Amino acid sequence: MTNAPLKRRAVRGDSDAQFRVGYRLAFSRKRTKRKPEEAVKWWRRAAAQGHARAQFYLGVSFDRGVGVRRNLDQAMVFYKKAAKAGHPEAQYNLALGYRKGEGVPRNQKAAALWLSRCALHGDAEGQRDLGVCLFYGRGIKKNLVQAVRWYRKAAEQGDTKAQYNLALAYRAGEGVRKDTAQAAKWFLAAAKQGHTRARTWLNKCDG
Repeated sequence: MTNAPLKRRAVRGDSDAQFRVGYRLAFSRKRTKRKPEEAVKWWRRAAAQGHARAQFYLGVSFDRGVGVRRNLDQAMVFYKKAAKAGHPEAQYNLALGYRKGEGVPRNQKAAALWLSRCALHGDAEGQRDLGVCLFYGRGIKKNLVQAVRWYRKAAEQGDTKAQYNLALAYRAGEGVRKDTAQAAKWFLAAAKQGHTRARTWLNKCDG
């Protein structure tokens, strides 16, 4: 499962090697060889040295209760460490925690802040959800033009919900000039990925 040179580097304290040993133990192609509890031990060692991906995967482990007892408080502790180090997925998960009040106090401003950082890293989910925050003024000043800007960025990456939201914006003329052709384009893009409401709206985009 783990080659000897990698394991030796991990034992000697190489944080990246520790992370990789843990990763192989957690995600072996053969399910029978997966050892999530051991993976967590290696990730803890790497995380203690500031390894952002190890911190993120520890957050996921606590979040899902894999290899360790589920603990949302601990999940958010590790997500925050990785988020501060610039890990976009950790930033997104931390934002969700603040938005829902899971593992951290509910705080819409903090959620929007971390979504902003995540979006700037190019994460499509972060871009889409930041667009939602801007569209409705959740934790951030309402700005329909900026909301559409972020919807578009996520939609161009193939995010189905962002494509749908962008289509609605074009259909209603909210944050962008009303354009039924553009609305149809993005409804179609979302519909092709299985978005049922997009299919319904698509039938209405005949002018």
